[in-house]
Amino acid sequence: MLSTIWQAARWRATPVLLMSLAACTGVVVDREPVPAVPAVPVGTSAAVTSTSRLPGPDLAYSINRRYGQTPGKCFVASPAFDCSGVMLRPAPAGGADTAFWQIGADEVNAGYARLSYARRDLPAVNLPASVGFVLADRPTAAGNGQPYDYVCGKAPLAQSLPPCPGNADDVGVSLWSVSNPSALAVQAIYYDVANGGQLSQALRYQKQYYDATGQWIPVLKATIGAGTATAFGFDERDQLDWGFAVIRDLEARHADTRMTCPGNTPGYNCAGVLIRITGCGPFHSWNPTQNSIDRNGVSFSFARVDMLMNLTHSGGPGVIMRELQAPTQYPLTWRCAFPVNAGTNSRPSSCGTANQDLRLCDARGITTAALWRTAHGAAPAAGCGLSPSVEQFAVLKELRQTYNNAHNEVVIAAWPQNIPEQLPIEAWFYPTPDARPGAQYIQQDYMEMTGHFMPVLQVVLTNPAGTIYSYHVEDQTGATNTGALLAAPDNWAACQSR
Repeated sequence: MLSTIWQAARWRATPVLLMSLAACTGVVVDREPVPAVPAVPVGTSAAVTSTSRLPGPDLAYSINRRYGQTPGKCFVASPAFDCSGVMLRPAPAGGADTAFWQIGADEVNAGYARLSYARRDLPAVNLPASVGFVLADRPTAAGNGQPYDYVCGKAPLAQSLPPCPGNADDVGVSLWSVSNPSALAVQAIYYDVANGGQLSQALRYQKQYYDATGQWIPVLKATIGAGTATAFGFDERDQLDWGFAVIRDLEARHADTRMTCPGNTPGYNCAGVLIRITGCGPFHSWNPTQNSIDRNGVSFSFARVDMLMNLTHSGGPGVIMRELQAPTQYPLTWRCAFPVNAGTNSRPSSCGTANQDLRLCDARGITTAALWRTAHGAAPAAGCGLSPSVEQFAVLKELRQTYNNAHNEVVIAAWPQNIPEQLPIEAWFYPTPDARPGAQYIQQDYMEMTGHFMPVLQVVLTNPAGTIYSYHVEDQTGATNTGALLAAPDNWAACQSR
């Protein structure tokens, strides 16, 4: 099921249309299991997770299946709500800062909380907000130690329950403690893209719940309408806790010193970390500069434990790319590499030398580290570029044992402008605290353009292994800000430098 295209891989195992098909037609869909994210991420404090929750893909499948069930009652004589349909609680009035589990004063006076009940055979629900939460069915809630009771409901599905005053289509449930949200049987937060729902607000509510309980609840992308127009889907990369999985992957790749990858390709295809300082400003930081396009070269550094790289190009924010063999819609191409900062922005075709010689090192007969040092040891920044072969990658590694007082430089072929979702972007990062606002600015710009989350990480290359890449939930303000673009960072002039 997993596509070889990165964009398709984002909607892993639970595409909206697939879920709608499974829920509303009864077709059995085979789904690949997705491993749960461990509770204690590397390089950060422990993140508490609820062991009773279904993995996100399974939860979306279960909710869609429940939406498609249409019995008149459940069990012997229980309300149909117990085994069919989906109970939705729209976000309360008061803005994104109001806790989504708040209960209105009118509900307190009435003695029950109101929820909307959506089911395939019923008219579409009319929700006052496009973001909210899904309440677990009563048997599931009881099994998780979060029991509640029905007070009123929609006839005749409510069986012996009276209709709810004011809106006979609502379902009324017993009040929960707003001071103890972990006791509330919330299954997921949803945002309804069919009615203007925004991921940023859903992530804000996800963080609210985590801050209050230490538990993660999944965010589901929904389309809510009549009949088969309603479906829920889960994207593991659009969750605030996805950053913990990213840093585990980066730490593993940073420590991976393979010199070859499957298919006898160079080790940079499956190991190590491609990292680039982009700066930030009135441009999209994932786009190549005009200078990079003109010379067909975007400068990166290659971080790996055996490359002895302790510094990035500067202190500004930037981008981290996935390994080059990762599935993506627009693969990146490694053109050449240098053991030091080679000033490629002024080199002919990025990889040539000042005398307009465009040949790479191996084409000049420079096939070993010793030959490279002999030819360029007096001026390493002017040296020839190492080709992208297995053999020349080994030369790069050997040269880094000598030239390691600064960063190396890798030239990646320029890609087209304005294709952020097609690129193998893995994270935004900041190397120093003063660059954090710039990374958050880029994060929000990316979300504005794509509608997707991309984590902000801190990268400290001098840290011990296992702590080089760190993820902090409180850093993700670019993704949870529901207003206009974040204000320009204080160090705006430095941030603009590319």
